[in-house]
Amino acid sequence: MVNNYSRVRFRRTVWCAYLLALGVTIYTLGLPTDRIYQATWIVAGLVAFTIDRPWQDHLRVVRDWLPLIAALVVYDLSRGFAHELGMPVRAEELVSVESWLFGGTIPTVWLQENLMPPAGELPWWTLLTGIVYTSHFIVPWVVAAVFYAYSRDLWSGYMRRVLLLSYLGLVTYILLPSVPPWLAAEGDVISGSVGRVAGFGFGVVPTDVSTRWLEAQSNPVAALPSLHAAFALLVAVALWPFAKNVWSRALLAAYPLAMAFVLVYGGEHYVVDVLAGWAYLGLAILLARAWESRTTAWPRRVVTAGRPRRRW
Repeated sequence: MVNNYSRVRFRRTVWCAYLLALGVTIYTLGLPTDRIYQATWIVAGLVAFTIDRPWQDHLRVVRDWLPLIAALVVYDLSRGFAHELGMPVRAEELVSVESWLFGGTIPTVWLQENLMPPAGELPWWTLLTGIVYTSHFIVPWVVAAVFYAYSRDLWSGYMRRVLLLSYLGLVTYILLPSVPPWLAAEGDVISGSVGRVAGFGFGVVPTDVSTRWLEAQSNPVAALPSLHAAFALLVAVALWPFAKNVWSRALLAAYPLAMAFVLVYGGEHYVVDVLAGWAYLGLAILLARAWESRTTAWPRRVVTAGRPRRRW
Protein backbone atom coordinates (compact mmCIF):
# COMPACT_ATOMS: atom_id res chain seq x y z
CA MET A 1 0.00 0.00 0.00
CA VAL A 2 2.77 2.41 0.97
CA ASN A 3 4.82 1.44 -2.08
CA ASN A 4 1.81 1.99 -4.35
CA TYR A 5 1.17 5.41 -2.79
CA SER A 6 4.83 6.33 -3.27
CA ARG A 7 4.68 5.32 -6.93
CA VAL A 8 1.58 7.43 -7.55
CA ARG A 9 3.15 10.38 -5.77
CA PHE A 10 6.40 10.02 -7.74
CA ARG A 11 4.50 9.75 -11.03
CA ARG A 12 2.47 12.88 -10.30
CA THR A 13 5.58 14.76 -9.26
CA VAL A 14 7.26 13.91 -12.57
CA TRP A 15 4.11 14.92 -14.49
CA CYS A 16 3.96 18.28 -12.74
CA ALA A 17 7.68 18.88 -13.27
CA TYR A 18 7.35 18.13 -16.98
CA LEU A 19 4.31 20.38 -17.45
CA LEU A 20 5.96 23.18 -15.46
CA ALA A 21 9.16 22.92 -17.53
CA LEU A 22 7.14 22.92 -20.77
CA GLY A 23 5.10 25.90 -19.64
CA VAL A 24 8.17 27.92 -18.66
CA THR A 25 9.86 27.03 -21.96
CA ILE A 26 6.83 28.10 -24.02
CA TYR A 27 6.55 31.34 -22.05
CA THR A 28 10.22 32.23 -22.44
CA LEU A 29 11.12 30.74 -25.84
CA GLY A 30 7.78 30.34 -27.57
CA LEU A 31 5.96 27.30 -28.90
CA PRO A 32 8.23 24.37 -29.89
CA THR A 33 7.78 24.39 -33.68
CA ASP A 34 11.24 23.20 -34.73
CA ARG A 35 10.99 19.52 -35.69
CA ILE A 36 13.72 18.09 -33.42
CA TYR A 37 12.95 20.49 -30.58
CA GLN A 38 9.28 19.56 -30.74
CA ALA A 39 9.97 15.83 -30.99
CA THR A 40 12.23 16.01 -27.95
CA TRP A 41 9.41 17.46 -25.88
CA ILE A 42 6.95 14.83 -27.18
CA VAL A 43 9.25 11.90 -26.38
CA ALA A 44 10.12 13.42 -23.00
CA GLY A 45 6.41 13.81 -22.29
CA LEU A 46 5.64 10.21 -23.17
CA VAL A 47 8.43 9.06 -20.87
CA ALA A 48 7.33 11.42 -18.09
CA PHE A 49 3.71 10.28 -18.21
CA THR A 50 4.78 6.61 -18.00
CA ILE A 51 7.74 7.14 -15.71
CA ASP A 52 6.89 4.16 -13.49
CA ARG A 53 7.18 1.68 -16.37
CA PRO A 54 10.33 -0.43 -16.93
CA TRP A 55 13.27 1.30 -18.64
CA GLN A 56 12.83 -1.02 -21.63
CA ASP A 57 9.49 0.69 -22.34
CA HIS A 58 11.15 4.10 -22.35
CA LEU A 59 13.82 2.84 -24.71
CA ARG A 60 11.08 1.56 -26.99
CA VAL A 61 9.52 5.04 -27.12
CA VAL A 62 12.79 6.47 -28.43
CA ARG A 63 13.25 3.56 -30.83
CA ASP A 64 9.73 3.94 -32.22
CA TRP A 65 9.86 7.70 -32.73
CA LEU A 66 13.45 8.11 -33.94
CA PRO A 67 13.03 6.74 -37.50
CA LEU A 68 9.88 8.78 -38.06
CA ILE A 69 11.48 11.95 -36.76
CA ALA A 70 14.46 11.31 -39.01
CA ALA A 71 12.16 10.88 -42.03
CA LEU A 72 10.42 14.18 -41.27
CA VAL A 73 13.75 15.97 -40.77
CA VAL A 74 14.84 14.69 -44.20
CA TYR A 75 11.58 16.11 -45.56
CA ASP A 76 12.36 19.48 -43.97
CA LEU A 77 15.89 19.53 -45.40
CA SER A 78 14.76 18.46 -48.87
CA ARG A 79 12.31 21.28 -49.50
CA GLY A 80 14.95 23.39 -51.25
CA PHE A 81 15.47 20.84 -54.03
CA ALA A 82 13.13 22.69 -56.40
CA HIS A 83 15.39 25.75 -56.40
CA GLU A 84 18.53 23.67 -56.89
CA LEU A 85 17.00 21.72 -59.79
CA GLY A 86 15.96 24.92 -61.52
CA MET A 87 12.37 23.83 -62.10
CA PRO A 88 10.15 26.64 -63.42
CA VAL A 89 8.20 28.26 -60.61
CA ARG A 90 4.45 28.51 -61.22
CA ALA A 91 2.75 31.79 -60.37
CA GLU A 92 0.52 32.95 -63.25
CA GLU A 93 -1.04 29.49 -63.64
CA LEU A 94 -2.47 29.39 -60.11
CA VAL A 95 -3.78 32.94 -60.40
CA SER A 96 -5.46 32.06 -63.70
CA VAL A 97 -7.14 28.95 -62.27
CA GLU A 98 -8.25 30.80 -59.14
CA SER A 99 -9.63 33.68 -61.21
CA TRP A 100 -11.48 31.25 -63.49
CA LEU A 101 -13.02 29.42 -60.54
CA PHE A 102 -14.32 32.62 -58.95
CA GLY A 103 -15.41 34.64 -61.95
CA GLY A 104 -12.39 36.90 -62.19
CA THR A 105 -12.02 37.42 -58.43
CA ILE A 106 -9.10 36.22 -56.32
CA PRO A 107 -10.63 35.21 -52.94
CA THR A 108 -7.53 36.23 -50.98
CA VAL A 109 -7.61 39.75 -52.43
CA TRP A 110 -11.37 40.07 -51.87
CA LEU A 111 -11.17 38.86 -48.26
CA GLN A 112 -8.30 41.18 -47.34
CA GLU A 113 -9.94 44.17 -49.02
CA ASN A 114 -13.20 43.56 -47.16
CA LEU A 115 -11.99 42.31 -43.79
CA MET A 116 -8.79 44.21 -43.12
CA PRO A 117 -9.11 47.68 -41.54
CA PRO A 118 -8.29 50.49 -43.99
CA ALA A 119 -5.34 51.70 -41.91
CA GLY A 120 -3.64 48.32 -42.27
CA GLU A 121 -3.86 47.45 -38.57
CA LEU A 122 -4.61 43.89 -37.58
CA PRO A 123 -8.28 43.34 -36.63
CA TRP A 124 -9.34 42.02 -33.22
CA TRP A 125 -9.91 38.50 -34.53
CA THR A 126 -6.23 38.11 -35.44
CA LEU A 127 -5.80 36.22 -32.16
CA LEU A 128 -8.35 33.64 -33.34
CA THR A 129 -6.92 33.26 -36.84
CA GLY A 130 -3.45 33.08 -35.30
CA ILE A 131 -4.50 30.22 -33.05
CA VAL A 132 -5.96 28.32 -36.00
CA TYR A 133 -2.91 28.93 -38.21
CA THR A 134 -0.34 28.11 -35.52
CA SER A 135 -2.21 24.93 -34.54
CA HIS A 136 -0.74 23.34 -37.67
CA PHE A 137 2.65 23.27 -35.96
CA ILE A 138 1.30 21.70 -32.75
CA VAL A 139 -1.99 19.80 -33.05
CA PRO A 140 -0.98 16.98 -35.47
CA TRP A 141 1.95 16.07 -33.21
CA VAL A 142 -0.09 16.24 -30.00
CA VAL A 143 -2.54 13.84 -31.66
CA ALA A 144 0.39 11.57 -32.55
CA ALA A 145 1.56 11.55 -28.93
CA VAL A 146 -1.93 10.79 -27.60
CA PHE A 147 -2.38 7.99 -30.13
CA TYR A 148 0.97 6.51 -29.12
CA ALA A 149 -0.01 6.50 -25.45
CA TYR A 150 -3.39 4.98 -26.33
CA SER A 151 -2.44 2.39 -28.95
CA ARG A 152 0.83 1.79 -30.76
CA ASP A 153 -1.06 0.29 -33.74
CA LEU A 154 -3.28 3.35 -33.98
CA TRP A 155 -0.20 5.58 -33.84
CA SER A 156 1.54 3.56 -36.55
CA GLY A 157 -1.38 4.00 -38.93
CA TYR A 158 -1.58 7.71 -38.22
CA MET A 159 2.14 8.28 -38.71
CA ARG A 160 2.06 6.25 -41.90
CA ARG A 161 -0.44 8.74 -43.28
CA VAL A 162 1.62 11.67 -41.99
CA LEU A 163 4.71 10.47 -43.83
CA LEU A 164 2.86 9.63 -47.04
CA LEU A 165 1.17 13.02 -47.06
CA SER A 166 4.43 14.85 -46.36
CA TYR A 167 6.37 13.12 -49.11
CA LEU A 168 3.56 13.35 -51.67
CA GLY A 169 3.64 17.08 -51.04
CA LEU A 170 7.42 17.17 -51.24
CA VAL A 171 7.47 15.46 -54.65
CA THR A 172 5.00 18.03 -55.94
CA TYR A 173 6.99 20.95 -54.51
CA ILE A 174 10.08 19.66 -56.32
CA LEU A 175 8.43 18.94 -59.67
CA LEU A 176 5.82 21.71 -59.65
CA PRO A 177 7.04 24.58 -57.42
CA SER A 178 4.34 27.21 -56.98
CA VAL A 179 4.19 30.50 -55.12
CA PRO A 180 1.50 31.60 -52.64
CA PRO A 181 -0.69 34.70 -53.09
CA TRP A 182 1.48 36.99 -50.95
CA LEU A 183 4.55 36.21 -53.05
CA ALA A 184 2.60 36.45 -56.32
CA ALA A 185 1.51 39.95 -55.27
CA GLU A 186 5.12 40.92 -54.58
CA GLY A 187 5.96 39.84 -58.13
CA ASP A 188 3.01 41.83 -59.55
CA VAL A 189 1.31 38.65 -60.76
CA ILE A 190 -1.63 39.69 -58.58
CA SER A 191 -2.59 43.33 -58.82
CA GLY A 192 -2.91 45.02 -55.47
CA SER A 193 -1.39 44.34 -52.08
CA VAL A 194 -1.61 40.95 -50.35
CA GLY A 195 -0.19 40.66 -46.85
CA ARG A 196 0.58 37.65 -44.66
CA VAL A 197 -2.12 38.39 -42.10
CA ALA A 198 -3.08 34.89 -40.92
CA GLY A 199 -1.95 35.90 -37.45
CA PHE A 200 1.17 33.87 -36.75
CA GLY A 201 2.31 35.47 -33.52
CA PHE A 202 -1.34 35.89 -32.41
CA GLY A 203 -1.30 39.62 -33.13
CA VAL A 204 1.07 40.12 -30.20
CA VAL A 205 4.25 39.78 -32.26
CA PRO A 206 4.47 42.55 -34.90
CA THR A 207 3.42 41.43 -38.38
CA ASP A 208 6.80 42.19 -39.95
CA VAL A 209 8.60 40.11 -37.29
CA SER A 210 6.33 37.09 -37.68
CA THR A 211 6.50 37.41 -41.48
CA ARG A 212 10.30 37.39 -41.44
CA TRP A 213 10.25 34.28 -39.23
CA LEU A 214 7.87 32.49 -41.59
CA GLU A 215 9.95 33.44 -44.62
CA ALA A 216 13.07 32.05 -42.94
CA GLN A 217 11.42 28.79 -41.87
CA SER A 218 9.03 27.98 -44.71
CA ASN A 219 9.37 26.97 -48.32
CA PRO A 220 8.29 29.90 -50.55
CA VAL A 221 7.48 27.61 -53.52
CA ALA A 222 5.29 25.13 -51.61
CA ALA A 223 1.87 26.60 -52.30
CA LEU A 224 0.40 23.60 -54.12
CA PRO A 225 -0.81 21.50 -52.33
CA SER A 226 -1.52 23.13 -48.98
CA LEU A 227 -0.25 20.74 -46.32
CA HIS A 228 -1.66 23.09 -43.69
CA ALA A 229 -5.12 22.29 -45.05
CA ALA A 230 -4.29 18.60 -45.51
CA PHE A 231 -3.02 18.11 -41.96
CA ALA A 232 -6.05 19.90 -40.48
CA LEU A 233 -8.31 17.48 -42.34
CA LEU A 234 -6.10 14.54 -41.33
CA VAL A 235 -6.57 15.45 -37.66
CA ALA A 236 -10.33 15.65 -38.12
CA VAL A 237 -10.49 12.31 -39.94
CA ALA A 238 -8.21 10.57 -37.43
CA LEU A 239 -10.20 11.78 -34.43
CA TRP A 240 -13.64 11.32 -35.99
CA PRO A 241 -14.15 7.72 -34.72
CA PHE A 242 -13.59 8.97 -31.17
CA ALA A 243 -16.14 11.81 -31.38
CA LYS A 244 -19.12 10.57 -29.39
CA ASN A 245 -21.57 13.45 -29.72
CA VAL A 246 -22.73 16.01 -32.26
CA TRP A 247 -20.75 18.84 -30.63
CA SER A 248 -17.39 17.10 -30.83
CA ARG A 249 -18.07 16.11 -34.43
CA ALA A 250 -19.11 19.67 -35.27
CA LEU A 251 -15.83 20.92 -33.77
CA LEU A 252 -13.82 18.42 -35.81
CA ALA A 253 -15.68 19.35 -39.00
CA ALA A 254 -15.12 23.05 -38.30
CA TYR A 255 -11.36 22.71 -37.82
CA PRO A 256 -10.31 22.05 -41.46
CA LEU A 257 -12.85 24.61 -42.68
CA ALA A 258 -11.48 27.22 -40.30
CA MET A 259 -7.93 26.39 -41.40
CA ALA A 260 -8.96 26.73 -45.06
CA PHE A 261 -10.47 30.17 -44.41
CA VAL A 262 -7.41 31.37 -42.47
CA LEU A 263 -5.02 30.18 -45.17
CA VAL A 264 -6.90 31.92 -47.99
CA TYR A 265 -7.67 35.08 -46.02
CA GLY A 266 -4.12 35.21 -44.66
CA GLY A 267 -2.51 35.20 -48.11
CA GLU A 268 -0.78 31.87 -47.52
CA HIS A 269 -2.69 29.74 -50.05
CA TYR A 270 -5.22 29.84 -52.85
CA VAL A 271 -8.51 27.95 -52.63
CA VAL A 272 -7.16 25.57 -55.27
CA ASP A 273 -4.18 24.83 -52.98
CA VAL A 274 -6.57 23.91 -50.17
CA LEU A 275 -8.62 21.63 -52.42
CA ALA A 276 -5.43 20.00 -53.67
CA GLY A 277 -4.28 19.44 -50.07
CA TRP A 278 -7.53 17.66 -49.24
CA ALA A 279 -7.21 15.56 -52.40
CA TYR A 280 -3.64 14.62 -51.44
CA LEU A 281 -4.87 13.45 -48.06
CA GLY A 282 -7.39 11.22 -49.80
CA LEU A 283 -4.58 9.76 -51.90
CA ALA A 284 -2.40 9.23 -48.83
CA ILE A 285 -5.23 7.39 -47.05
CA LEU A 286 -5.84 5.17 -50.09
CA LEU A 287 -2.13 4.33 -50.36
CA ALA A 288 -1.92 3.59 -46.64
CA ARG A 289 -4.96 1.34 -46.78
CA ALA A 290 -3.53 -0.51 -49.78
CA TRP A 291 -0.32 -1.12 -47.81
CA GLU A 292 -2.17 -2.15 -44.68
CA SER A 293 -4.37 -4.59 -46.55
CA ARG A 294 -1.19 -6.46 -47.55
CA THR A 295 0.25 -6.61 -44.05
CA THR A 296 -0.91 -7.45 -40.56
CA ALA A 297 0.66 -4.37 -38.97
CA TRP A 298 -2.56 -2.34 -38.97
CA PRO A 299 -5.70 -3.87 -37.44
CA ARG A 300 -8.91 -3.69 -39.43
CA ARG A 301 -10.75 -2.47 -36.38
CA VAL A 302 -9.74 -0.35 -33.42
CA VAL A 303 -11.60 -1.01 -30.19
CA THR A 304 -12.52 2.06 -28.16
CA ALA A 305 -14.64 2.15 -25.02
CA GLY A 306 -15.56 -1.47 -25.48
CA ARG A 307 -16.96 -0.95 -28.97
CA PRO A 308 -15.28 -1.70 -32.33
CA ARG A 309 -14.59 1.26 -34.57
CA ARG A 310 -13.88 0.95 -38.25
CA ARG A 311 -10.46 2.00 -39.42
CA TRP A 312 -10.16 5.18 -41.45
